[in-house]
Amino acid sequence: MKISLFLYRLVFAVSVLIVVCVAPASAGDDAEDMEEIVVTAARTEVPKKEVPQVVDVITSEEIEATAGDTLSEQLKKNSSVDVIEYPGALSGISIRGFRPEFSGITKHSLLLIDGRPAGATNLATILMDNVERIEVLKGPASSLYGAEAMGGVINVITRKTTGPLSGSAELGGGSFDTNFEKLAAGGRLVDWLDFDLTLRNYTQVSDMKLGDGEGIRPGTSYRTRYGSLRLGSDLSPGWRLDIKGDIYRGIDIETPGALFYGDLQQSRKDIVRYGGDMQLKRVWGRNESRFTVFASKESSEYYKKYVYDYSVGSYVSAEPYRNYESTTKWLGVQIQNATHWRTHQFTLGADYQGIEEERKSYRQDGTRKAPYSPDDERENWAVFGDTSWKFLDNRLILNAGIRYDYFDVETKETPYKTDFYPASENFDTVNPRFGVKYLISSILNLHSTLGKAFVPPNAYQMAGYSERIVGDTTMITRGNPDLGPEKSWTWDIGIGLDSNDWGLALDTTYFLTKVDDKITRKKEDNITTFENAVEARMEGLEVELKWDAGIFFKWDRSVSLFSNATRLFEATEKRPGEEEDDIHNVAHWKVNYGISYDDGRINTRLLARYVGSRKDYDWYSPGYPEITYKGFTVVDLVAGIKFKRQHEVTLKVNNIFDEYYYEKPEFPLSGRAWYLSYKVSL
Repeated sequence: MKISLFLYRLVFAVSVLIVVCVAPASAGDDAEDMEEIVVTAARTEVPKKEVPQVVDVITSEEIEATAGDTLSEQLKKNSSVDVIEYPGALSGISIRGFRPEFSGITKHSLLLIDGRPAGATNLATILMDNVERIEVLKGPASSLYGAEAMGGVINVITRKTTGPLSGSAELGGGSFDTNFEKLAAGGRLVDWLDFDLTLRNYTQVSDMKLGDGEGIRPGTSYRTRYGSLRLGSDLSPGWRLDIKGDIYRGIDIETPGALFYGDLQQSRKDIVRYGGDMQLKRVWGRNESRFTVFASKESSEYYKKYVYDYSVGSYVSAEPYRNYESTTKWLGVQIQNATHWRTHQFTLGADYQGIEEERKSYRQDGTRKAPYSPDDERENWAVFGDTSWKFLDNRLILNAGIRYDYFDVETKETPYKTDFYPASENFDTVNPRFGVKYLISSILNLHSTLGKAFVPPNAYQMAGYSERIVGDTTMITRGNPDLGPEKSWTWDIGIGLDSNDWGLALDTTYFLTKVDDKITRKKEDNITTFENAVEARMEGLEVELKWDAGIFFKWDRSVSLFSNATRLFEATEKRPGEEEDDIHNVAHWKVNYGISYDDGRINTRLLARYVGSRKDYDWYSPGYPEITYKGFTVVDLVAGIKFKRQHEVTLKVNNIFDEYYYEKPEFPLSGRAWYLSYKVSL
């Protein structure tokens, strides 16, 4: 371990020297400013002002000024989404009233990296070190992307530096004996080759401290390493090739378990996620063609530090032993061509994606046993078309698209698992969408969309089986082989105000989603299974506000007020013969708001996040009764100062008022924590 750490720091130091020697001091990234351009809404670059859908753009400046290194932290603080987050690098989100999901390959919000499936089930493994911006499309997008794009799409756009060489090195540390090192470099090496490189090491040696004087939470230390590399080339006029990959390693990640068990359910895990893609782009005449091949793999190993002692009727500590491991693999191809005719655009394309999941479970003595869910495989073929039409001097914009998907879903023979029969299912689905945007004036617009989406069932929901002891009761979860895919229709309408002269951007959108055959849990006595519920309904209002008083008053600095909020009027599901129930882990109020200041030398950002009450099952009482857990407000502060042009010191304070809070009951998150860093940019 010491040798490995020494080698890492040696490589880091040598890399810094290379950057210092190669990169000119005056160099900067001359990449095109893409703040007003989005790609998620149409799979091609489109000005945001022409998009009928709601698209939140989290810029690189906002990412830097937000206390949080993972994708889930950035989303919950900048886009008013729902979150489930556990200590120990595990988190997931949801959009527009669906329950947050943190594992598995079938979710209700689709995650992309540069437009292709991310190859990650856990958002805590997506770090921000090589990210240029994040686009959050709210609403259905199955007509473009297929499965999972029901609540919305998150597209992480990575850095692509094509100008003069530049780079930065950063060192920092803070609460809980945390230390970290980061390196970034990029730019044009020769006329025909450019690159981006990112390296990062992050270690939290001590356990975290909970808020409001609740003490230290044992079993919460961890270490992560991350690296990414991109190589790009302008092969010839009109031809562009980019090849990139990244790797995340979570090492000795401690997981404390639920507070209900005190310190008796501590575990640890190791996570490895790596992936990459090759994209070939050609611009010819009025056409832009793209061909993308991608692959990724995510593996996790879990080690228990406890066992259930039947003689005393409770959990007791034990020597750590490997109890479970899982591997998920993705492989896919994307082909598309966009044709421009006058002011209109037509896009045609085809996608293929194959996903494999494998699982292994172990006893305390190291022998194998049946995993909780069988191994499975899913293949998906699709073709799609999308159009954009402009009329009335480009003031009226009409969008229409449609996609056909065919699926093969298979549960496979799994060693030691004999309580199910391997089976396969195939189905197809067609999903259209429509959108309209009308520019009433240069600053005022109306927009509306209507779209269909779907989510297929996963293998655990179809054929899983697990047992869990609660008190003196054995609680059983069993799959349902008769499940079908969920289907939804969403309609939204909104009004936007956008004025560069005033420094103002304001948008308000009402949305209504109806889901048929929604997959949900059904509990009878001590047995939980899954069923296609009759209906689910989500209805709400989204508001986003950004106002830069510095632009409005023509100051030589930026003073910005910002807020984004979601108010859910309803988020319910209805089972046959029963009354409506609130969807769990979903807050009816989510509000982010704050103020930022930047004069080129000093920059600060104060951000508050309010989340209302939510419902869940009490998983630690027999029968799993439903509970309501309280809301919270957490405030963060980020402040930085630049000096001698190339140097910057930044202070980030999470939870400055030391709030005791949790995104999931029984799993509280950190209280007040501060981190100080020094960065030199070249």
